[in-house]
Amino acid sequence: MENFKSGFLALVGKPNAGKSTLLNSLIRQKVSIVSPKPQTTRNKVLGIWTQDDCQMVFVDMPGIIKPKNTLGQYMEKSIDSGVRDVDCVVYVTDGHKGISDDDLALMQKYGAKNSPMVAVVTKTDICQPEKLMEELNKLNSLPFVKEIYCVSAKRNKNIDALKDGLKKYLTDTVKYFDDDDVTDKSQRFLVTEIIREKILLLCDNEIPHGVGVTINKMEYDKGRKLWDIDANIIVEKSSHKPIVIGKQGKMLKQIGSYARESIEKMLQSKVYLALWVKIKEDWRNSDFMLREIGYDKKEL
Repeated sequence: MENFKSGFLALVGKPNAGKSTLLNSLIRQKVSIVSPKPQTTRNKVLGIWTQDDCQMVFVDMPGIIKPKNTLGQYMEKSIDSGVRDVDCVVYVTDGHKGISDDDLALMQKYGAKNSPMVAVVTKTDICQPEKLMEELNKLNSLPFVKEIYCVSAKRNKNIDALKDGLKKYLTDTVKYFDDDDVTDKSQRFLVTEIIREKILLLCDNEIPHGVGVTINKMEYDKGRKLWDIDANIIVEKSSHKPIVIGKQGKMLKQIGSYARESIEKMLQSKVYLALWVKIKEDWRNSDFMLREIGYDKKEL
């Protein structure tokens, strides 16, 4: 195709910078889960935006953290492999919280790579203009930052301008995915992520980092004309199980109701969803359990 451009763009930044919200806004579909809690994203998630003249493959990375367990090591390796050989590193920072010294150090680290870097300041809809200008001055002093964009992903402010600006960094001419592809992840993966998202939104602060989801069964029942899904919610402490279940099962029912609604929207079909809570002590340090839940270092 004449004048067609394609390429991969890595979205990196600290936890809760707004990377997943930005990705969903860029491709106009929800493929990466969002919550106000840090470390929501654990896996690399591709978001694919295709137009007549280009195909952008955005790689949503886990938030950059110091690993404290095997899962953290997996997330760190996922980031390192994700920024390798991309056309552009898109560093996402929270404009409302401000650009910290940690941000600047991480930008220096990834700006030293061969790929050009574009800085995206998010959540500008809730920023005071005076404070925002002070933060932007910090970015203007960085020689490896090619461009700076201020956006509000929730309000879709400057998202189209960002995509238009990123086109210039695309270096390939190959269409990697079909026109109607929006992610590389399977429906099973997206279902587990939706369930985990609802747990993150509804449960106590102590729960989120110690929770995983596995699918026991996911099949379409032609007779009942619905998806029959059976899933386990994995917690790592016995004290977490009653929190997820709630009094008289109220919390688990609420998680299931919210998850089912989102899954039906994604699958465009009625869904029967059964959820079970299982205890797997210290699963985040178990290579076997990490593979079971979908975090396999060999795939990075």
